[in-house]
Amino acid sequence: MDFIVETERLALRAWEREEADAPFELMRDAETMRYVGDGKPWGGVERARQWLGWMDDSRRAHGYCRWAVVEKDCGRLVGLCGFFDVLGKVDFGYLLARECWGLGYATEAGRAALRHGFESLGFGEVVARTAPENVASRRVLEKLGFEFRGLVYHEFDRETVASYSLSRADFDANQV
Repeated sequence: MDFIVETERLALRAWEREEADAPFELMRDAETMRYVGDGKPWGGVERARQWLGWMDDSRRAHGYCRWAVVEKDCGRLVGLCGFFDVLGKVDFGYLLARECWGLGYATEAGRAALRHGFESLGFGEVVARTAPENVASRRVLEKLGFEFRGLVYHEFDRETVASYSLSRADFDANQV
């Protein structure tokens, strides 16, 4: 399996169509899905197959998607992280299995994905959005250098979201 990017502990890779059980397991947990989409866990593996199709289409059309995040030492899938075209903008997002919260994986995977996006894919700006009450996710975005743009109604989500953006120049300035 080819990795898109690697960190000390994690690797981001493309999804395989036959691994629909993996995102389904991740997204069937109610607490993990609390701030995602309609806030409800996925009810069946068919939804995961559809989602994998969208990721594959995005990867083929744009060269990016929300990649699978795996632990390098054991290969265990722990989440997803990357980009998706949302209303003509490069949208950054991530989701981690609940047992991986608080381990720094979101920041680690996010930083690697953003570096790849800016340096290899040539992004000039990336946007992100989250539920306004999702304080943990907002902290991660801010650690990654995203600038809060306000609470706005987002047409794709059809609800008010906390909107963020990050330019390549700001990302480069925030790297150590």
